[in-house]
Amino acid sequence: MKRHALRGLVMLGLIALVTSVASAQTTTDTVEVRNRKDGTTKTFNGQFKVGPGGFQVFSGEKLEKASEAFAPDDIVKVIMGNMPGVDANAFNGFKTKEDKKTTKDYTDAIAGYKDLTKKATTDRGRRYLEYKVASVNQKIVDELDMEKGWKEKADEAISAWQGFIGNYTEAGKFGWEVWPAVRSVTRLQIERGKYDDAASAWGNLRKSVDLPADAKLEAGLQEVDLKIRSKSYATAATAAAPAGELDKVAVGSRKERLAIYDLAAKAGTSGKLTEGVEAIKAAMEKTKDTAVHATGFAMMGELYLAAGKPRDAMWMFLWVETVVNQDKDEVFKAISRLAEMFESQMMDEEQAKKYREKIKRFRGTF
Repeated sequence: MKRHALRGLVMLGLIALVTSVASAQTTTDTVEVRNRKDGTTKTFNGQFKVGPGGFQVFSGEKLEKASEAFAPDDIVKVIMGNMPGVDANAFNGFKTKEDKKTTKDYTDAIAGYKDLTKKATTDRGRRYLEYKVASVNQKIVDELDMEKGWKEKADEAISAWQGFIGNYTEAGKFGWEVWPAVRSVTRLQIERGKYDDAASAWGNLRKSVDLPADAKLEAGLQEVDLKIRSKSYATAATAAAPAGELDKVAVGSRKERLAIYDLAAKAGTSGKLTEGVEAIKAAMEKTKDTAVHATGFAMMGELYLAAGKPRDAMWMFLWVETVVNQDKDEVFKAISRLAEMFESQMMDEEQAKKYREKIKRFRGTF
């Protein structure tokens, strides 16, 4: 009887083990996506992939069922499912450390993710873990005050992101993580005033064959925007030109924003900066779209800045920050410009410090 009972317990243990392994192997990704119109969120379960068809979640036994495609900037949260070779409990332990948000716990999480990267047996798992290493490293940088070694650490984080993006932008290696990686590196580059580098990051991403068309367009708009901010007006004008590559696919708000970029780039190229401001004002009067207005005020600020009129530029960027402030990306660029201007051009250290503190608080919204 004892032998039979023992055999039964062993069999139950084996069944439990097999069930546990099977469960781990079929664990799916969880992706939370925001609806831009009403702010509600929707959750998708399956395998999260990106390709020419869009950012989508695939389900079904053979991953044959595709969700609707959604914009990468609408992704609120991604919880990765099973990563072969990676112990789920170990990963969750490091994620718990990351969530504590202390420098020591961040450092421990980075070390843990690096160790798990060596154990991952799929490109998908390694890519995600390398992404986690770079993103947690940036969290450490984001907690630093700009006066206390932040620049050096920010440049190190930029280099880490560039290495990750370089490894995973090419065909066959591309993954959804590349988009937030470019968002992250360009945010740091904007804070450092390296607008041309940020423009190049978006331009290189736009060339990826695995990026869906809608995301290519958004990357193109970001590239043009940052080219103008870096005063690379001629290349910006070519990219934003009517009937050009971007203009052919842009519709609605994006087409109107592109037209404003075209006006700003042409004004910069010709040197007729004041005329450019007036042309942008006239274009803005044709629409009530706040996204278009935010772009318009930002570009007028850039033209005023280039014309040596920092006080006029200040009012344009303040308008973006306080009135047409629905787009957090535009707001971040505006407050970064204001911090830079108050420090280097208007010699107002008190206001410069205020905006540096705003930047630090604002980082947490990305």
